[in-house]
Amino acid sequence: MSFSDQKEFLKSICPFSDLSDTGLDLAIENIEIGFYAKDSEIIIIGSEASVLYIVIKGEVKTYDEDGNIIRDYHETESFGANALTSNKSQTSCIVTEDLICYELSRKGFIKLLNNSKKFKQFYLMDVVERMNYLKKKETSSDLSSFMVDRVDASYIHEPCIVSSDTLVSVAIKKSVEMKSSSIVVKKGNEYGIVTDSGIKIALAEETLNLASTIDQMAQFPIISVDKEDFLFNVYLLLLQKNIKRVAVRENGEIIGMLEQMDILSYFANNSRLATVKIEKSKTIDELREASMDYISVVKKLHAQGVKARYIAKLISEINLKVFSKLFEMILPENLQKDCALLVMGSEGRGEQILRTDQDNGLIIRDGIETSQYYPYMQKFTEMLISFGYPRCDGNIMVSNPYWCKNEEGYKKEIIHWIEYPDMDSYMHFSIFFDAKCVAGDPELLESIKYIISKKIDTDNEVYMARFAKLTTLFETPVGFFSTLLNQDKKVDIKKAGVFPVVQGTRSLSLQYKIDTLSTVERIKELKSRKILPDSMADELIEVFEVLLYLRLERQIDCVRKGKPINNVIDTELLSRIQRDLFKDSLQIVEQFKKFIVRHFRLENL
Repeated sequence: MSFSDQKEFLKSICPFSDLSDTGLDLAIENIEIGFYAKDSEIIIIGSEASVLYIVIKGEVKTYDEDGNIIRDYHETESFGANALTSNKSQTSCIVTEDLICYELSRKGFIKLLNNSKKFKQFYLMDVVERMNYLKKKETSSDLSSFMVDRVDASYIHEPCIVSSDTLVSVAIKKSVEMKSSSIVVKKGNEYGIVTDSGIKIALAEETLNLASTIDQMAQFPIISVDKEDFLFNVYLLLLQKNIKRVAVRENGEIIGMLEQMDILSYFANNSRLATVKIEKSKTIDELREASMDYISVVKKLHAQGVKARYIAKLISEINLKVFSKLFEMILPENLQKDCALLVMGSEGRGEQILRTDQDNGLIIRDGIETSQYYPYMQKFTEMLISFGYPRCDGNIMVSNPYWCKNEEGYKKEIIHWIEYPDMDSYMHFSIFFDAKCVAGDPELLESIKYIISKKIDTDNEVYMARFAKLTTLFETPVGFFSTLLNQDKKVDIKKAGVFPVVQGTRSLSLQYKIDTLSTVERIKELKSRKILPDSMADELIEVFEVLLYLRLERQIDCVRKGKPINNVIDTELLSRIQRDLFKDSLQIVEQFKKFIVRHFRLENL
């Protein structure tokens, strides 16, 4: 290989790609070519390393002291850096396919560490830092602008603030002079709001009294955000509260108003357009058409480099509006107050992005005839299918009477799941544990969850262990691209990575009575309670993000090709950076599974 070929080869490899021409020249001056036959042990545990290995062709696997595969290395990947920086190797490295490699001398490696900050950071950073580095390399930007911009970066309107004893006529005149679409009313230490639409409604209903004080029209308290908040979180708040503006505070005082149109300039207008269409839909056909806009939202946000879990949050809000609106359209109004529509599983956790299945149920108030709901729920399921939400393979849908019953029926079922558990019971309980009410009376779900908190005996080690054992239900192929993988180099990312993280954190949340539904929020709470070590929690959050990102890549590819959405990744089609991210992620997932095994003493089952 010529000098120029060597240089081009190194430039294609992280972190050599960050080196200057001078740095690349220095690297080339200090490398030699090495040849190793299959089964050669080129690094021994406890030994000192003399070179950094850069694979040109072949395969090398690393093993811990118990003989477990840690990871493997292929073309353009380097190994041996830890042994160089620590003077002693913690793993052994064995050639599993005849190896041709570059060997960068220890002296040259140290020089590059000292001469290039980025090169040094790459080899000395921890797992989370390395994953962040690789993600930035893959997407150029880990976040699009609206994910990092704060409220004070947007245009903030001067607020029209009046005291509570101001006459309505005076307050309106002031808002007209300031060209403000709202009036902020200060009453003591509280703030309220009167909007233009509120004034119009009062005028239409002939209740507008210009001689009264403005506080009689105001809604208290005003919804507000801090000027340091992220715009994306404010946007989610607008969707959740179905409002068009929020007040902006600084040190507790209102300094301005932020309108929805001000936020829209920061990111995909389609997302807001989709929710507006959903809200204005008057027929099921209009609602179906409006709900389909979500795919363009996902594609645009993904192309901008937005984290998958943030896209999931946004899409979850859109989905919840679709479910609620469809529910209202199908079910007679007199029946809606005596039931609670639930979404469960990934939808309940707010982690489903593209429509992969339905997991929903209905709780009906005791004393109400349940059978009258059946035909409406059958139609609800059929309509969701026509909207692009596939039928659940496990039939966990409101059209199934098992998931459409009264309070007492659910309570009996939960007691049965807990007292007479089998595999189906554990799975059903796992899905229901993530339930969220999206329409109807939310108190019905709260009453059921109260039963769970009372019935679950967290001291019952056998039950808790068997529930947690689901975490290990599927194999995680830590020997990436090795014999542990399928012959065709394909991995179901949900089974191999996503499910173990979800179920493991769900098990810990059940044991320690953590109410939040989001996997990431559960991990953060487990970290704050010192149940998960800080480093493991940080790694899991990053891993979960990587897995959702890779799964979303796969699902979007299915949509582009017009194929059914699935979670099976062809590892040979991954870029080198994606492969590194996936490798690191699966390794941490396996470590987390081992933590769950130890924590719940699963080896005793």
